[in-house]
Amino acid sequence: MFSTGDDTDNRGVVAERPTDELDLVGFAVHGPRNAVDEVCGGLAVHP
Repeated sequence: MFSTGDDTDNRGVVAERPTDELDLVGFAVHGPRNAVDEVCGGLAVHP
């Protein structure tokens, strides 16, 4: 999984797996910086 670095290929691999076989290992947040900072302030960030 995720060996190609290509987002489309990676999504295809994930789509082939049953949901209960997938582990949540992180999440992404997108939006205006001030709003994201307010909501996520104090969370540990993985570099």
